[in-house]
Amino acid sequence: MHVPRSTPSSFPSAVALLAALVLCLGAGPARAQVSRTLSTPGPTAQAQKVYNLLTDLENNSRNGGTKQTIMGQHCEAQKEAYAGEYWVKVGDISGRRPGFVEFDFGPGNYRATYSEPYVDYAVGFARDRFIYGEGIVGFSFHQSYPGASVKSWPNTFRQSWMDYNWMGRVINWQANTAEYQALLRDLSFAADKLTILRDAGVPVLFRPFHEMNKKGSASPFWWANHDPYQYKQLWNIAHDYLVKTRGLKNLIFVWSPYEWDGTYGGDAAAYYPGSDRVDVVAVDIYHGNPYFPAQFYTGLGGYNKPRMVAETDKLPVRWGDSRYGTVSELDARPWAIYSVWGDSLVYNLGTTSPNDWNVSSNHKAIKDTYGYYGTYWRVLTGGSNATYNWGALR
Repeated sequence: MHVPRSTPSSFPSAVALLAALVLCLGAGPARAQVSRTLSTPGPTAQAQKVYNLLTDLENNSRNGGTKQTIMGQHCEAQKEAYAGEYWVKVGDISGRRPGFVEFDFGPGNYRATYSEPYVDYAVGFARDRFIYGEGIVGFSFHQSYPGASVKSWPNTFRQSWMDYNWMGRVINWQANTAEYQALLRDLSFAADKLTILRDAGVPVLFRPFHEMNKKGSASPFWWANHDPYQYKQLWNIAHDYLVKTRGLKNLIFVWSPYEWDGTYGGDAAAYYPGSDRVDVVAVDIYHGNPYFPAQFYTGLGGYNKPRMVAETDKLPVRWGDSRYGTVSELDARPWAIYSVWGDSLVYNLGTTSPNDWNVSSNHKAIKDTYGYYGTYWRVLTGGSNATYNWGALR
């Protein structure tokens, strides 16, 4: 069981502690109801409705109710022919669209600003999906390090010149350091776009500072692998700025560590900002066989929040054929949301070689996932022929 460590800023509730104790004593799975209370005080009506749906899905999976999962797709607008291309492609292949679409405010286009047409297109596409009753939406932020003169993918990573005290200066709001001011300038860009969505009545699952525990040969992001206290301070600064300073009551905050297998990702629990600052707990998974290890789903259960696969490269359902056996991650672990990353829908991550698991046998895994109907629709899809009434959330 991967229970959050008890720190002053992330002390689990009495209910969570009791549930963890029951598990540790071997008395069966936790049955605690996940609370509908958001980390954003006074949320918009639409944000509350979306969160109610997520908590209902989570509670059903814990307590023997109807088990359903929202299928999601990340769209890399900076790499797409048009914003939402992969969302549309899912429909072209399977006949149904994702019920959740996520875009990103970064990493920029090797210029001095994040302001690029593709970002505005992404905001517009996300807005329309919710307003038209075709699904729910999210944004992540591959943010360049505070003060970077060029907003780019390489500048999202740790830099060799960053000294031991650098992160301390980034979060030093008391001294109003240059690094802290630069952090707020970057956050203000995201806030301006999120304000557009708030004013349109669109709630957003916002996923900042992800993969904070990433290790191994992959370069960590600039916010990763610091002292956990500093990371939590960074998260809290962003949460307070967006919610309190900018009044963004339409946000649902997603905390998303990397797979904590000990090789690619270290222990994530110490980085948990606290139940009063996080709404959805997630994991990014890119290794292992398609029938993912249970440790991530089980581990996230200790936080008593809706659980999400925020990034992965494999579709979760594939009825067997001559190539692969039958796999249904959603039967084994009915995540509230299960989202596929960008063009890994059809390609191996970072390449143009086919992602065999998803595309072989005429895209069997994609079709089997999006067409999963038993005695009811197990996968909640979006678009014009959705398997859920998303319009009820407006």
